Amino acid sequence: MSYEYLYYKPDSALVYIDEALELSKKNEYQLGLAKTYNRKGTYYIVKSQYPQAIEEFQKALPYYKQIADSTGISESLGNLGVLDFYLRDYDEALYNFQEAITYLDTVAQFETYTKYLSNLSGVYREKKQLDSALYYARRSLSYSEKLDDKRLLSVSYFNLGTAYFFLEDYDKAISNLDEAIKLDRIPIQFSILAKSYKSLSYTILGDKNKAAAELEGLEQKALAINDQYVTLRFYEAKQKLLETEGRIAEALEYAQKYIKLNDEIHNREQINILQNIKVKYATEERIYENRLLNQEADLRNLQLQNQRYAIWAVAILVFLFLILFLILYQLYSYKSDANKKLKEKQEILNENNRSLELINTQKDNLFSIVAHDVRSPISSILSSTQFLNSHFEEFTIEEIRHLAKGLEDQAETLNSLIQGVLIWAKSQMNGFDFHIQEVKVDELISGTLKAEETALNRKNLQIFQKIEKDRIIKTDYQVLQVIARNFLSNAIKFTPVGGNITFELLEKANFYHFRVTDTGRGMTSEEIKKVLVDQKRYSIKGTENEPGNGIGLILCQEIATKIGGRLEVESSPGEGSTFVYVFPNNYQPEKN
Repeated sequence: MSYEYLYYKPDSALVYIDEALELSKKNEYQLGLAKTYNRKGTYYIVKSQYPQAIEEFQKALPYYKQIADSTGISESLGNLGVLDFYLRDYDEALYNFQEAITYLDTVAQFETYTKYLSNLSGVYREKKQLDSALYYARRSLSYSEKLDDKRLLSVSYFNLGTAYFFLEDYDKAISNLDEAIKLDRIPIQFSILAKSYKSLSYTILGDKNKAAAELEGLEQKALAINDQYVTLRFYEAKQKLLETEGRIAEALEYAQKYIKLNDEIHNREQINILQNIKVKYATEERIYENRLLNQEADLRNLQLQNQRYAIWAVAILVFLFLILFLILYQLYSYKSDANKKLKEKQEILNENNRSLELINTQKDNLFSIVAHDVRSPISSILSSTQFLNSHFEEFTIEEIRHLAKGLEDQAETLNSLIQGVLIWAKSQMNGFDFHIQEVKVDELISGTLKAEETALNRKNLQIFQKIEKDRIIKTDYQVLQVIARNFLSNAIKFTPVGGNITFELLEKANFYHFRVTDTGRGMTSEEIKKVLVDQKRYSIKGTENEPGNGIGLILCQEIATKIGGRLEVESSPGEGSTFVYVFPNNYQPEKN
């Protein structure tokens, strides 16, 4: 069942994978555990979560080894090799593919053996060991022809062609890449890559017309399959061709696309590598500990042997003493070096732990944002559904339809809030990327009021908007929405029943002043300092005992600062408060 769902409904597949895992554990079924961990690794590959996939394949290996399942061991090692290749850890990929081959029955599993040969050719190509890349490409090509497997045959021709390309034998590169493209079973990504390498070869050989012909209509295909490595190679080929044709401005445009995409790939790889470091380091640490234990055991055996020799004679005793002294000195030196290396690895681990703590902090902030921004609309929906359930028999069809429409509006508002929070949270995790656009302020405020409609009605609060209708400003919509929502939420919380809330928008010296004024309890100077100066999480209950988490204004101040603005508070106890978001009317995002 998990296999049937895996490639078009992977989350449904995960349900069956987890059920199979529980059954295998309950029945101590080792083969079931091995296969389930292997399948879970494949699930994470489909989800592009490579470090998690590596961890699952590593879990499968011991179970396959316990039951001496060579096919399973080879499959797990091969999967690890593919993942290491994706993460550009070519040394580890080479090791895993070579180990996978040793567990194969090459006669019974000839197709898998041929596939591993093809993979080895790709690894050696990326390691720039091109003679080895040619050797394995030729072997996989020969075996693919025997199998009559056009897909493997096309990949083998591709590997052979790219190896010749990097060896600067462009005629052979073109010939083999052309053979790969002719085969109808060639995977689409290899077809696009082959044409890109052919174009680069023609460009280097000075045949601009053929180079251009290879790239014709290729950009749309490259973008459509959403493979960044394929798109990167197309950008390179396009840039080189445009440079040769003297179209420098267009070549510069593709060069910039290449640099930007390459940076994205590099950043993603660094994140994946960071997540995978802890798993790999733990494995290395266990191996290192086992080596130390073996060395200590060898040392003890040597000492016992020396004691037996000492019984034989005084002369032999002196001789062995000198030998033992030299051995101990060497072992001491080796252990000192080992301790030094261990200390260096510990420092690396400490640095990784600090990075992981930062990631956890960002995760906690995300959870706090979600809890803070979506609590009110969820409460509104819950209140409405509870009311409908309790009085269902008392309503007419029209009243039920009216309530259902209200619930639909509340759900749409909640969806909008969640979208805004997730967009902001993404900017928090990956760096701020503001999107400046035209914003109708009155429409934004209306949407914000709609999200808090239940709370406003419950406390019978009056809303005043001193902003002209259809007033348009240029700013980041999500930032203004998050800040307006937090200002309104605080105003509702601390304004008693029957109070007033007023919205204003002023423009002073290249800055907008977005103001929300309430007639609530007000704040002391110490309270203002805690939130805006010290940035401490500080929260008290509202006039109707409404709870808070103290994160809203701190987060608002953080994103306001990032966009070049600030928060101000004008307040006195018992006289209400005015929260002001001051932000530039000509903000220009920084260009990477």
